[in-house]
Amino acid sequence: MGDIFFEIQNELLPGLRAGDTARCERAVANRLAALPQSPFHIAIELSITNSPVDIAAHFDGFFRQEAARFKIGAAYTEMNGFDINPARWFFDVFAYNDYGGHGEYDWLADWQSDPYDDMTITGLERLQEVYASAAFRDQRFNDAGYVAGLLVVTRFQDLIRRATRHMQGLHFPLLATAHDYDFISEVRLGS
Repeated sequence: MGDIFFEIQNELLPGLRAGDTARCERAVANRLAALPQSPFHIAIELSITNSPVDIAAHFDGFFRQEAARFKIGAAYTEMNGFDINPARWFFDVFAYNDYGGHGEYDWLADWQSDPYDDMTITGLERLQEVYASAAFRDQRFNDAGYVAGLLVVTRFQDLIRRATRHMQGLHFPLLATAHDYDFISEVRLGS
């Protein structure tokens, strides 16, 4: 990943930890807009169109399934590796006995939940086409591609934050990011 990617992540981490995913999203969009024009700039115009209510219902179904098996201490949701899997963007959900915090994220690889249906993310299909094109491999667009990817992640995190307002079964921390991203938000009911 490029230096700009890590620079933006470090700059936004305090806001992310404070739960201000909307501000993070705006800041990433502004950074992308400031870069030389590229096919990835389409990300600025697009937004995730899934309903927060539908997202909440999906999570509540998962929480009910897992709460019948064990006391949930934390949950995690992760988008697939969307940059290398442009055909379909989706997210998975996982539950844990215990909350492991933000120090080391190794604990996220050891979930206790059973498999649950993933959910397709909608609204970003035109950006998916860019990731599927030659632009993804064109070094001239590396920085724009990295920043657009971070914009996808922050938009997903903000969607999850907005969905928590509708979740009935969230009584523990819920972490959110995309595969291979350590830029992880944490939300709780009503955040």
